[in-house]
Amino acid sequence: MALLAGCATTDTSPTTPIYRGEERPESTRPERPEPPKPKEEVKENQIPELQQSEINPVGSVIPRHLRGLDPAAFEGMSEIAVLLPLTSSNAGVRKQAESILAGAEMALFQAGIENVILIPKDTGGVQSKARQAAIDAINEGADAFIGPVFAQNVSAVNEIASRYSIPILAFSTNGQVAGNGVYLVSLPLEEEVKRIVDWATLNGITQFAMFGPANNYGYKVESALRFEASLRNTTVIKTELYDPKNPSPTDAAKRLAQTLIEADEYTPGEIAVLIPEQGTRLRSVAPLLPYYDVDIKSVKLLGTGLWNSSQVWREPTLEGGVFAAPDPSALTQYKDIYKQINGADASSMSSLGYDATLMTLMMLSEGSLNRLSLERRDGFIGTNGLFRFKTNGTIERGLSVVQVTGRGDVRVIDPAQTTFEPDVF
Repeated sequence: MALLAGCATTDTSPTTPIYRGEERPESTRPERPEPPKPKEEVKENQIPELQQSEINPVGSVIPRHLRGLDPAAFEGMSEIAVLLPLTSSNAGVRKQAESILAGAEMALFQAGIENVILIPKDTGGVQSKARQAAIDAINEGADAFIGPVFAQNVSAVNEIASRYSIPILAFSTNGQVAGNGVYLVSLPLEEEVKRIVDWATLNGITQFAMFGPANNYGYKVESALRFEASLRNTTVIKTELYDPKNPSPTDAAKRLAQTLIEADEYTPGEIAVLIPEQGTRLRSVAPLLPYYDVDIKSVKLLGTGLWNSSQVWREPTLEGGVFAAPDPSALTQYKDIYKQINGADASSMSSLGYDATLMTLMMLSEGSLNRLSLERRDGFIGTNGLFRFKTNGTIERGLSVVQVTGRGDVRVIDPAQTTFEPDVF
């Protein structure tokens, strides 16, 4: 078992990514694209040939013990470019980006590695700016990219990075942009639905329903639910998708309630309804089912990762409801240390930045950042638990099943797996 993390600066450092085991068999891996020929003629829209002597550490996040050195001292060091929408027009996006960057900086400072620095680059959340950020980062010597966030920006960056076989660890959940050097460091809803459907069927659920918004997220959850249910020879008996702008979708709730009541009468205890909502919307939508006489002590309420917020855990309707999520204890530890260091709460994606950066740091420092290492069959362990990258660039995660207690918190009722089954890719 090889450890990917260096010594942290504190005894209470978050769980760090590790990899264990062997690479996947070479037969499962398509060949990497050929790198560009050196000194080829630079044409319009092409990237100038890289010159290590032109590396400019100005604006980089440099470990404290290396600050104040002559810029020439940074030649030959490995560099990680962190591409984030730091100047997005959306305040929520900016907050996420700043917190991801802070998580990446935590990884750098805690790892104590002396030959790697970070290069923050602003994409603004705009495709053209993301592409230019990638060009600038490569010309400054970037060996790897952390980010971008949005799918269209990932595609723009990979158009550049793939020419130099530079890996991208992006935060998009859109599997269509994965592959060809792009690895998605995210918590995809498909993995959440897979885990919760698997747990439910193993605990006697034979029929599923869904009550959710008629938007892209709702459609994706419905598709994942139908797919996972079919794999387990269970059925989806009813889906009700409502206008996400409707604060109280009573008509949809009535229709679904009637189906749930009838099904529960014939097969009591074997029905579950998935509600992919969050925040105040979840607290207003979920109570509609018991209001229309659904026995939620018999019909199991299921959620997605959107339920993973203390904001909704005191809602009485959700007591006993379950959803899939990373182990809360490791994330709590990360958030506590983040707040100590930054004086603010970590965003929901901050720990993803920490894990991605720490993993990349260790591989770069050891000279092992390549496809073989990134796609190790045994995967890695981070603050968000066990994960590994598939050969197509998407991510597989080991998630816990947690239950809302009704006391404003949750408890783990089925711990996440600690090892992966053999490959079936």
